[in-house]
Amino acid sequence: MYDPNAIKIYTDGSANPNPGRGGIGMVVEFPENLNLENLEFSDGYILSNNNRMEIKACIKALEWLQTQRFTRALIITDSEYIYSNHKNISFWKKDNWRSSSGKPYENPDLLDTFIKDWSKVKFPVELRCEKGKTREILKRVDALAKQGAAHPTKTDYGFQSGKFTAPRTVGGKVATLYIPNGKEKLIRVYKKSIYGKNENELYKITFDIYDETEGKYMEKCVAYKGKDCITLERNNCYKVAFNNDPKFPLIIEATKIEYLKNKALKIK
Repeated sequence: MYDPNAIKIYTDGSANPNPGRGGIGMVVEFPENLNLENLEFSDGYILSNNNRMEIKACIKALEWLQTQRFTRALIITDSEYIYSNHKNISFWKKDNWRSSSGKPYENPDLLDTFIKDWSKVKFPVELRCEKGKTREILKRVDALAKQGAAHPTKTDYGFQSGKFTAPRTVGGKVATLYIPNGKEKLIRVYKKSIYGKNENELYKITFDIYDETEGKYMEKCVAYKGKDCITLERNNCYKVAFNNDPKFPLIIEATKIEYLKNKALKIK
C-alpha cells in the first residue's frame, strides 16, 4: 500500500466531546529491514477540539522526524481537514490568514507551526490520508488519541486564547454560520475566540438566537465581530445588526439587553 522503504508515521486526533478534552496519538512504523518495534506516543489536553488535535498530532510527527535521518517519510492521517489544506497553508499565511472575502482561517497558530516544522525536516516528507479504522495500526493510533483525551495533562493555549464555556446544544444542533437577512436579532453569547494576534482586531462569536414567537432560544450560530462593535461578553444577551455578506457574517452593531420574564426585554 505504501513504500515499504519509507518510515511511516500514523497520526490521529480526538476530542471528547468536540470541543472538550483532546488527545493525540502517534505510531511510528519502521521499514522491515530495520527490524525495529513500532514506536508509540499519546498525549492529552484539558480543552481543545478535533481539528486542532489532528494538526497537533501531525506536528508531533514532524518534531520527531527532525531528530531522525531517513531517506523518506510518510505521515498518514485520517483527517480530511489537514490533508486537503496542507498545501495551501503557506498561501494562507501570506494573506495574513484571511480568505479573499476577508474571512479568517481557523487555527493559524498551529498551521504556522506545522509549515515551519515541515521545513525543518532534512529529507522528503509526504502527507497521506487514510480514512476509517480498517487496519490494526489505525485502530491502535485511534486508541492512543482517545487515551490521551481520557487523561489530559496539558493545555492547548491556542484554543484557550478565547473565552470558553461548555458548548450548549439547541435541539441537538451544531452551530452553523449565520446567514444575514437584514433583520436585527436577539442573541445570547456563549463562546468567543480571538482571531489574529491583536485581540482588538476580530472575534469569532458563537451564540443562540432568540425566537420571539416561541419565547426561547432556538438556533445556534456563528458569526464574527470587528473592533468597531462593542465588546460581547459570554452569557450575556444583545440586540445585534449584521452586515449583508453570507460568506462572512459580521456583527456591526450591538446593544446589551437584560432578559427579564418570558418575552420582556430591557435595554441597558
